[in-house]
Amino acid sequence: MRAADFAVGAAPVERARRGAASFQSMAGLAPDTRDYSRALVTPGIVKQVAKAYGDLPDFDPKALPAFHAMREEVKRQYDHLTAPESKGGMGMQHEVTPHDPYGDPDAGGTKHFFNDIAEGRIKTFSAASTGGHPVFSNDENDMFRAVHDVFGHAGTGRGVDRHGEEAAFQKHAAMFSPLARQALATETRGQNHAMIAAGGQFQEQKVGLLRPSMSMVRFTEAGNAHERASALLQAQQFHRNQGL
Repeated sequence: MRAADFAVGAAPVERARRGAASFQSMAGLAPDTRDYSRALVTPGIVKQVAKAYGDLPDFDPKALPAFHAMREEVKRQYDHLTAPESKGGMGMQHEVTPHDPYGDPDAGGTKHFFNDIAEGRIKTFSAASTGGHPVFSNDENDMFRAVHDVFGHAGTGRGVDRHGEEAAFQKHAAMFSPLARQALATETRGQNHAMIAAGGQFQEQKVGLLRPSMSMVRFTEAGNAHERASALLQAQQFHRNQGL
């Protein structure tokens, strides 16, 4: 397989891409030049991360500094997302709904979601409707859902399948400090992989940290060539199913 073929073909939503870049510049973070169309997750990696997540305690006090850092950094990202353009923000409108606002990804849900962002708005499923978080308030969790959807998913043009979720983690991770990134890895990569391994059943939210290597962006690039080739075909099919 040629390197040029090893991609899903994603194109980011330009508003989200520009917004992420402007936040990183204002926050003094390094410019993000990675190609997220090549982000994949193989069954072997899913199994490793799911086991590590399952082995975490439900609540580890030593993890609190990372979760507190993530909370504060999410708030700054959300302020940037919603502040008027005249004040250097993106001017996005955020609506929290008591139901899934976009529905089935394969029935146009993901395209609708991306179109909304391109037009300057984002809807998210209320945290109050889905259950509380052990550290974040419902309002803080709603903020996280908004910034993760805009900067992670729309910022890569990748959908809400397992490979798109991995791409969204990788992209969004570039907007956090190393400390906060550890909590982000638990909240996204850890929970997503555990859910996949459990056949799609939502997993308990834990306050704990995966081992440091599992919070590194490049962790999922490991794996044998056969698994990665199969994962690529699956990712491309998921992408097509969502009309992206």
